[in-house]
Amino acid sequence: MALHSIQTDALKSFCDLILCGHEEKVFCRCKECLEHADDDYGGIPRVLYILSGNDTEPDDPSGDIADEDKPLVKQQFYLISSDAGAPDLEDFFWFVENLKTARGLNLAVDKEKFSNDDCIVEWLAELSVQLEDLYIVNFDGASEDYHFTIMSRDDCEKAMDLFKKMTAHVSGYSYTSYLITGSFEG
Repeated sequence: MALHSIQTDALKSFCDLILCGHEEKVFCRCKECLEHADDDYGGIPRVLYILSGNDTEPDDPSGDIADEDKPLVKQQFYLISSDAGAPDLEDFFWFVENLKTARGLNLAVDKEKFSNDDCIVEWLAELSVQLEDLYIVNFDGASEDYHFTIMSRDDCEKAMDLFKKMTAHVSGYSYTSYLITGSFEG
C-alpha cells in the first residue's frame, strides 16, 4: 500500500527524532515495511524493531529473525525493544546506558532502587521517578513488548503525535503511545 504524504512525512520525522538525526537507509527500510505490510498491524511492529536495531530478514515469513551481520541501527541504542518477560536487570541497565550515550543524556541512575525480583514494568516506573526533566515514552508495537526511549517532554509529545499520524493508515489494530510514570503498571 502506498503511503500518502502525511504518513511518509510523519514516518521520516519519527525516524529522525528517534535516531537523533536522519538515516536515509533506515527511513527507506521502514517505509518499505509500511508499504508492503501484509498483516493487520500495517508493518508498525517491524518499524519499531528496525529502529531498535533488530532489523528482520525480508525473506523470513514470521519476520522475527534479526540480521546481525548488517544492522542499520546499533541494537538497543536509540529505541529499546524488550519482551515484557525480559530482560534481566543488568541488561536493562545496559539498555539505559546505551540510551544515555546515544542521546547525549545527562542522568544518574540509582541502581540500589531496583530489584532483581522485579521486572521491566517496575523498573520503568522506578526509572521514570528518577528522571529529571526527561521522560520515558513507550510505543505500542501490537504485542506485549515494550518499545521505549527517553527524551525531553517536548520530544516525547512530538514523537507521540508522529506515531499517531504514522499509524493512522492501519485499520486492523489501534496503536497508542504514552508516557511512563511512577504509577506505571504495565
